[in-house]
Formats: sequence, C-alpha cells, structure tokens
Amino acid sequence: MSGQASYSTVDIAPRDRFAYWREAVCDSYVQLGCEAGEGPGFVGSLDIERHSALSVSRVSGTAHRVVRRPSDIRSASEADFLVSLQTANSSRLTQFGKTSVLRPGDMVVYDSTQPYCLDLTEPFSQTVLQFSKASLLSRLPFAETLGGTWIDGQSDIGRLVRESILAFSAHLNSGSPVFASTLQETLLDLVATGLAGSRKSELALSSFDRQILLRARSCIARRIHDPELDRNQVASATGLSVRRLNAIFQCEGSSIAGEIRQKRLEVVAAALHDPRFAAMSISEIAMRCGYNNLQHFSTLFRKAFGRSPRQYRGEEE
Repeated sequence: MSGQASYSTVDIAPRDRFAYWREAVCDSYVQLGCEAGEGPGFVGSLDIERHSALSVSRVSGTAHRVVRRPSDIRSASEADFLVSLQTANSSRLTQFGKTSVLRPGDMVVYDSTQPYCLDLTEPFSQTVLQFSKASLLSRLPFAETLGGTWIDGQSDIGRLVRESILAFSAHLNSGSPVFASTLQETLLDLVATGLAGSRKSELALSSFDRQILLRARSCIARRIHDPELDRNQVASATGLSVRRLNAIFQCEGSSIAGEIRQKRLEVVAAALHDPRFAAMSISEIAMRCGYNNLQHFSTLFRKAFGRSPRQYRGEEE
C-alpha cells in the first residue's frame, strides 16, 4: 500500500516533543524504545513514503538512542529488514553483538525480529529503507545471519548501492505503477548484492563480475518496457561483449535473454494481481511491459506460471 506521512517537532511544545517523536518513530517503523532525547532542545523530522514492496524515509534530528527490545518483538507481527544510509555526521548500530559505525555514505542492515540499539550520538540525518524479510530471503538464503551487517559506502559495490538508493527512491512516485514496482524490485536486488559483497566467502563471482551483474540488471530494470531491449543493448551498457556477459550470467544459471524474459514476466504478473490495473486489458498490460507479439507472450507466460494470463489474473494472490 502506498502513502506518505510527515512528522516534525517544529510546532510541538518543547516539553511534548520527545513523546511526540517516540510515537512518530514507532508509527513509521516498528515498536521501539527511544531514550536520552529528553529536554527542550530536542528536534526531529521524518518524511516517509510507503510503497508496495518497501518504504523509504528521510529522518533527521538531534542526538538520542533507539532501542528494539525483546518486549517490543514479542508484541509485534511484522518481520522486516531495515537499511540505514547515513547522510550526515555519524551513528552506531549494534545487533548480534556487532557494532557498526556509520559515517556519511555508509549503510547498515538490521533485523526487526532481533533486538538492536541505534545510537544517534550527534545531530544526524539518514535515509532508511524498510522491507519484508521474505523479500530479502528470496534473494539471499543466508540473510537470517545478516543483522548488523555494515556496508562500506566508499567501496565499489557500496557506492553503487548508496547512489542507487538515493536516485531510485527519488523516482518511486514518478511514472506508472509498473515502473515504480520495477524500481522497487531493482533496488532490493541492489541491496541484496551489496550484502552479498560483504560475504565474499559465500560468492562464486568476483567483485568485478558482481558489479557487472548489477549494471546489467539495472539496465534491464530501467528499460524493461522497451520492446527493442535485447542482449546486445544490455551488453553494450556494461561495456562487455555479449559472449563475456553471458558467461558471467551463466555462473548464476541464467543468461542475458533469460534475465530480460524473466523480469518482463514478473512485471506483467505483478500487474495482473494489482487492483490498480483492473481496468486495463491483459493485452494492454503486456504491451506496456515491452511485448509486441501477444501470442508469443501468452506462450511464455503459460510456460513460466503453468496457466494462461487470464487464468492467472482470475486467481487471488
């Protein structure tokens, strides 16, 4: 569900500001304890956008501490990961006994189903992503162990993830819902890749090849609605030959053409179950997602999902 909300202590009486802030933070993220921010000098500002697959918030304020306690977890129903991207000054996140120091550009991933402590030790600003654990586990089976993982914002992969978070999140409200859905999925892919890069021992691909995959998948996501998109254009966007790029994709059991085909089908399938597209015909949806041969589209869809697009649309998620 999409939606926007803004909270600011500017117009709140000084004695009530921290209580107001505590409620705003809990309403926006998960049930938390906020500490050490009492006093008339406390200020805070939070703007949040909720989308179908994730939420993006921009938060700033003066020093305080945020604690996710066992009692908060026991009373919660959500199971999410959060990614904090530091955009000004520094902070510290502790989870699973690991403490990550965030400086501008650095990121940390933390798990809402486990206790954590976020120390905002000075006036700060962050961009925060929040998304379901299931969405990350589907990309990284070992994600259960990633709470408290720090991503160096100055590394090659970290810089790409950081820049993508800031750039993609600025465009989630522009374009069609299909475009927004594709951007969200691509952003989650990028976060997963950044995390995978922090666990090099579990990867078969080199850092260079991982970056090439990121660039190729970003190109596919950006141009998925273009019927002319093909393996030559994706390879050109990475600066590699089709043969070399296919060899990298083959390390993950895929190919350039297979990635394009799979992403197109995923975008169509999401639209068929999205009530915002209820008035749009299946043919219109398919054409908006880059298909200009509807018979070929129907064959591919049936092969991928085991039923026709019409049958798939008639089923509930």
